[in-house]
Amino acid sequence: MKKRLLLFLSVCMAVSMMLSGCSDSGSKSEDAGVSSDSNDAADKPEEDTDTLKSQNLTLATGSTGGTYYALGGAMATVWTDAIDALTISAISTGASTENMNLINAGEADLGIAMNSIADDCYNGTGAFAETGSQQNFKTIGVVYPEVFQIVADAGLGASSLSDLSGLTVAVGPVGSGTASASEIVFEAAGMDISKDIKAQRDSFSDATAKMQDGLLQASCAVLAVPASAITELETTKEISFINISDEELAAIQERFPYYTRFVIPAGTYSNTEDVMTVTCQAALYCRTDLDEETVYAITKGLYENKEEIEKTHTAGQYINVETALDGITTPLHPGAIKYYEEMGIEIPESLK
Repeated sequence: MKKRLLLFLSVCMAVSMMLSGCSDSGSKSEDAGVSSDSNDAADKPEEDTDTLKSQNLTLATGSTGGTYYALGGAMATVWTDAIDALTISAISTGASTENMNLINAGEADLGIAMNSIADDCYNGTGAFAETGSQQNFKTIGVVYPEVFQIVADAGLGASSLSDLSGLTVAVGPVGSGTASASEIVFEAAGMDISKDIKAQRDSFSDATAKMQDGLLQASCAVLAVPASAITELETTKEISFINISDEELAAIQERFPYYTRFVIPAGTYSNTEDVMTVTCQAALYCRTDLDEETVYAITKGLYENKEEIEKTHTAGQYINVETALDGITTPLHPGAIKYYEEMGIEIPESLK
């Protein structure tokens, strides 16, 4: 009886060892491709495999006081953490126009820019009228709404564009999306920024410091809502907000239909009433020659990690695959198209 029991136990041990060997072999096979760790699979985009080549990429953002820089830094960190093969670094720039130039020249791999600036770049209009059409870039998708915001010294009692006539106003750095939007908005009010105001070309961070010191009376910026730079300014200076009328909006939309109404709700800042302004979209662009798998991973990593991005910057709340093509007028990268088609997003022929 004891011998039979010993024989039975020996057979069980042998079978167990055989099964263990099969299991180890299977694990090694999985390690050669995608990790079998269920937690890793949940945290990593499924495109993150050995087929994605290792790369160090740059993301062109904006000035240090603006939304692009802070949000871009958060996006770069999330991509780098989520996609093993990629290391993405955010760099400070003059924002939209400079970013499109950097991408077209191959000096930046990715960049955030206003959709209006990208449209000008593609068609050789606006800020690109002299240089002509530049099309060495592709679109990835919308990141968040670009809200044009003007703040003024509260002591001036200014509430409209016409109230800024003759004042010293920061209209954004040369080549920035803010500078382009400022020109469009003031023109809609029948004003020329080179004649009717004393235009200064400061970044919003510099403009904030100058307003605190009384060197500027008002400042324009294209930022997410709420903008930390404006919130910080309010801690040291009483400010008012400039409204854009329905008539001025209509004048803008006659020439630039991608601008729409945006209402900053009362209480967002120190504003006790809604602020009526305008918006277009901040979108992500890339070099045309980035490979499809890389751009697919970046697109997927952006829209499927929005919660992580939002933890660092509130503008992350607007990242949404359902609105990824809103206001987009320039062709998409094939890698982005692949992701959107997987998500059931219909791609207009004009964007293919």
